[in-house]
Amino acid sequence: MAIARIISREGDQEEFERQYKIISGRMNELPLADGLKAHIAMRTDNGLKIINVWESEQHADAGMARPEFQAAMEEAGVTRDDMQPKQHEVLNVRTS
Repeated sequence: MAIARIISREGDQEEFERQYKIISGRMNELPLADGLKAHIAMRTDNGLKIINVWESEQHADAGMARPEFQAAMEEAGVTRDDMQPKQHEVLNVRTS
């Protein structure tokens, strides 16, 4: 079953974007994590929102546990507690 994990961070948008750029820069150097179908990051009125669509919960857990991702989070000063994703079942994903 496909899932979406949504991370909403409210607060210092500039700091969140700085952290995101570090993490995404490191991850963009690598192939996509196995099972990652879509990644969307967006500014909100009061912070940042990230949506990741995964083939399954197991793929999402494995992607979060990747040593490269953990190292990028550490470099950016982000902890798992900062992330606090909400998970939802995906009914459909359509891209161009």
